[in-house]
Amino acid sequence: MKRALHHNEKLLIFGLIEPELWALPQYSDRQKKFLVDSVAEMNAQLQNDVVYLIEQEALAFFTQLLEHFDIQAVYSDRETGIKHTFDRDILMAEFFRSQDISWHEWDANGVRRGLRKRTNWIKRWSEDVLQTPLTPNIQAINAHTITLDESFPFATAHSGSEYWQRGGELRAHRVLHSFLSERIKSYARSISKPRESRKGCSRISPHLAWGNLSVRQVLHTMKEAPEVTSKRNVRAFADRLRWQAHFIQKFESEWEYEFVPINRSYTAIDALKPMDWTLFEAWKNGETGVPLVDACMRCLAQTGYLNFRMRAMVVSFYSQYLWLPWKPGADFLAGLFTDFEPGIHYTQFQMQSGYTGVNTIRIYNPIKQSQDHDPEGIFIKEWIPELANIPKEYIHEPWKIPPMERILLDLDTGSYPLAPIVPLNENRKRASDVLYAQKKTKQSKAEGQRILDLHVNPGTRRV
Repeated sequence: MKRALHHNEKLLIFGLIEPELWALPQYSDRQKKFLVDSVAEMNAQLQNDVVYLIEQEALAFFTQLLEHFDIQAVYSDRETGIKHTFDRDILMAEFFRSQDISWHEWDANGVRRGLRKRTNWIKRWSEDVLQTPLTPNIQAINAHTITLDESFPFATAHSGSEYWQRGGELRAHRVLHSFLSERIKSYARSISKPRESRKGCSRISPHLAWGNLSVRQVLHTMKEAPEVTSKRNVRAFADRLRWQAHFIQKFESEWEYEFVPINRSYTAIDALKPMDWTLFEAWKNGETGVPLVDACMRCLAQTGYLNFRMRAMVVSFYSQYLWLPWKPGADFLAGLFTDFEPGIHYTQFQMQSGYTGVNTIRIYNPIKQSQDHDPEGIFIKEWIPELANIPKEYIHEPWKIPPMERILLDLDTGSYPLAPIVPLNENRKRASDVLYAQKKTKQSKAEGQRILDLHVNPGTRRV
């Protein structure tokens, strides 16, 4: 916006909801509603409806624009999206060249297009994001207007669930302020807990993913914020902003792992996994018989949010206990997350599946996670009302209720399974044996070295 205003030209300000992209499983109404909210709030700030969210393919949109306007230049951030958006960018770059239109793009949040080596990446990233944020004078915008009709259809969204997080720049700053001024105090002790994290974590991830906030704005606000908590909490939060950029940079440098394991040798593991759609549906609907897993999936389906540890656990359960191919699960979860960010989502799904060959293989024990992070079963009972009358000593493993006590309790759990749909210990051992054996193969080690050479900044081991 700042650069576009600098040229003192009349601007048409818009975003696109591209039907072919949004028909893919990674995208959903909750994300669309977030964008609709964000545009509505921009127009409220401008006190004029001059920002448009158009539901149309990019090529068709610009082709029609040329019938009404003499387009001199297009300004945008570079998007680190899925393969579909990469292909769209190639198509549009050729179109703009053919029409003699200048396309000005800027790397976003320190993530660099076309980067093949990580040498000095952290240094360059820090230099970028620690700059003072640009502050365009939005009141100075000389805006074009267009008629919204079947030629330029404005995007709308369903009202959705009351639990869905709302979009908008002002909302983003309010959420960030409330975190830095108060909620960050409980950051470390709540970050792993499915219920407490809903307030104790920052909750700015959707705003970062969809562009209401930049990492530069967040770090600048942190620097200006009064000290209200330990430096440990502040440092832990700042570290996660850097990790976020690291994982997005991985995807920017190697988009193929939207489709294949980042360690290509693990394609052999997926070949061993039959796609059992009955198991998939049980996981998807929160009916696996493992209370914390099911509560997390139901919560995510309703709200669009789940904290990091619980995301890792439901992925581990899907890939390692249910032993299902990674790709359908990854795409399905993407559509549930309001904060879907491809570079983070696909890297983390594969890491938690044990498919990288260079990270520690973690097979989360869902019972221990439940006992550690929801000891009273409050979160479980909130999202699985069928278990409301289960005594708390059995809430993590209701299948262990003695038969006589079950009769005395007169439990009615409807169709909810009171035992896991797969043998937990047996399936955990199978996953461990297969994944560790694969990690030791020559193919895995060779791929591991390639990954380190491409994605690891010298002096670090984070992949």
